[in-house]
Amino acid sequence: MAKALGQRRLGTVLEAVILEMLDEARQAYPRIQEPEDSEGLHDFRVALRRLRSTIKEFGDQPGFAIDKALLRQLTALARATNDARDGEVMLAWLDSVAETTGAPERGAIGWWRERLAAQVEQEYASIDASVAGFPLLDTRLREAAGKAALKDKGKDKDSKKKDKNKDKKKGSNKAGKEPRFGDASAQVLARLGEGWLEELAAVKGREEEETLHRPRITGKRLRYLLRPWREQGEVFAELEEELKTFQDAFGDLHDDLVRGDVLTTAALLHTEEETLDRLEAALEQASPRATAPRHLRGFMLLHAHHEAQTEQNLKRVQALCRKPRLERLEARINEAVTLMKAPQ
Repeated sequence: MAKALGQRRLGTVLEAVILEMLDEARQAYPRIQEPEDSEGLHDFRVALRRLRSTIKEFGDQPGFAIDKALLRQLTALARATNDARDGEVMLAWLDSVAETTGAPERGAIGWWRERLAAQVEQEYASIDASVAGFPLLDTRLREAAGKAALKDKGKDKDSKKKDKNKDKKKGSNKAGKEPRFGDASAQVLARLGEGWLEELAAVKGREEEETLHRPRITGKRLRYLLRPWREQGEVFAELEEELKTFQDAFGDLHDDLVRGDVLTTAALLHTEEETLDRLEAALEQASPRATAPRHLRGFMLLHAHHEAQTEQNLKRVQALCRKPRLERLEARINEAVTLMKAPQ
């Protein structure tokens, strides 16, 4: 009979988890350059993020170790795709806004989209060299995970022999054994959960954007940690669903804050481009007329629309961070920690 998840050895479980994530990245990899597949790069990046997070969270646990050089390569590969994905997300937002706005906004969107689409195409071309190294990294990570699991199993056998000898002398003594996956997961969940709740309690307003950024990142790490536990009971399923609610809200707000800066940059670029054209035209005109940039009004309306959306998402985040909800969330995290450590 197979052991329950929490009672299995750390290295053995992590090998399976890492191979699953590498399989997902391997499936998404050829889809990156398929024009009709808008989610290929996204799926590839998610698999890499989950993989990197798992290796980092358990990297200090005995019985599991992945070469830091491989982790650095994984991080560099993920970062190499940032600009292309950011551009894709922006294009999708422009398309969605164009469906519900007026002619001035659509004019500004058309001007912006033409230039942004060209940038995204260039970014995709530039990431070819970076992601080309993934198959080799994939192979090395699979080998490293397998070695870690074998090492774990070997230590487990040695520990059992030592325990038998100790039991004969002074009773059972489990010290020296490599950690169970449940104990290791509980330790990580307790640490991340405590830090996350502190970050959520510190959320105020837009004047301190960093406080709005940290909970999003920590929330992702918590969801990645809980993924192997999804089928282990309602407590884990409900906690993951709660984490998703927070992550969605913080993710939408983060996109708004980033998009606001990019929108301002685009409006300034349009104004500069139009102004330079007018200055050049003035050299050939006897009585040049001063006119506003063609799409300035459209950008102003887009800015107002975007600010209203950002404020709405900020209120959504602030509502989630009220004390009663955080207290319930803390209780759920503590319950999950206890269940991870419990004999199954």
